[in-house]
Amino acid sequence: MTTVKIIDPTHVLFGQELNGGCVYFDVYHQGSGGPDLFQIETPAGKQTILSTKIDTEHYWEQRRQKEIHRIGANVGDTVIIIRGGSGSSKANFDWKAPHVITKIDSSGNVEWDNGAAKGFRPDVEVISRAEAHSHE
Repeated sequence: MTTVKIIDPTHVLFGQELNGGCVYFDVYHQGSGGPDLFQIETPAGKQTILSTKIDTEHYWEQRRQKEIHRIGANVGDTVIIIRGGSGSSKANFDWKAPHVITKIDSSGNVEWDNGAAKGFRPDVEVISRAEAHSHE
């Protein structure tokens, strides 16, 4: 479960962190789509709230951490790609060789070797962990 922090001082639930999630996300954030919509569970029931009233970084980082946990690897780790998921790669990218994870986003998109390849929710085997999170 993810939580949503209310940061709008004019909101009745200001300062609270409630269970909730994104129900509408404008991928391109262009045009008249406006802010993203989130749904939170309040003592009075479910409520829809705009992304302008919440700490979006806090929310999306929770989602990213869930993907890191699911993958079992983090940015900086050297891995063997077992299943790449849908994605792309540069010419001559060797899918069987070890590669370094350079990015993981909140949707499970993983980038290897500074963009040499990308995959959606891949399966990997960790060869070595980056020092920064070797305790995880």
